Amino acid sequence: MPPADHSQRTFDIQGTRLGYPAEFRDGYSILGMYLVPAKVADGLIANSGFTCARVLPRRTLLNLICVHYTDTDCGSYEEIALAFPVNPHGTAKRTWLANLRALRAGSLPSYTWRLPVTTPAAHDCGVFMWGYPKTIESIDREIIDGEARFTWHEGGETILKFSLPAQGNKTPPPISPPVYSIFEGRPHVGHLSQSYRDVGYFFRGGDLILGNHALADDLRRLGLPRKSLMAIYNGHLNFRMSAPVPL
Repeated sequence: MPPADHSQRTFDIQGTRLGYPAEFRDGYSILGMYLVPAKVADGLIANSGFTCARVLPRRTLLNLICVHYTDTDCGSYEEIALAFPVNPHGTAKRTWLANLRALRAGSLPSYTWRLPVTTPAAHDCGVFMWGYPKTIESIDREIIDGEARFTWHEGGETILKFSLPAQGNKTPPPISPPVYSIFEGRPHVGHLSQSYRDVGYFFRGGDLILGNHALADDLRRLGLPRKSLMAIYNGHLNFRMSAPVPL
């Protein structure tokens, strides 16, 4: 049976008709990349059926991505993603060195473990169009004294705070990495085409503070908080998300 073609489907999202590809035309983000124990990370995403790709012996990456979208097909909203690189579906596990090369080339798949957003439209877009694990939660964001700050709350408790200098003048080449999800009960892959400008890179940068929440305890099991391997400020972003394709 040929793979299902979702590319022509449309969805009624909070009174707006949307289809593929979805456009995310502007916003800014801050990103922290953390080396974490791969076995602990595997346990966190075990229900997905995916396994984390090792990028060093016994280590994988946790990407903490905080975004303020200002112009998208799903409206304006805030989002925080906790994502891991994962082994390509249906293939033998590769060496950590091969995974590291694929990561640098932008071809290593990722799977998003947690994905809180701040609006019903953003939630419904992610859940119904791609199967992302989106939840509606409280995310505060601000830029004060040249620093971008995001704070994630749930049930009246703080999960985390992450901040980074809001400065940069680089324009990296576009990338379009594969993104895995469980869509309508099956593993799927989409491609997120990404372009950035006004980008700043900070080796072992960013300030992460964890709260007194069960999810914060999961992050502590990964060895956080500590300084990131690399932190990135993206002053402007432009994304295009393709339709999901069955794996």
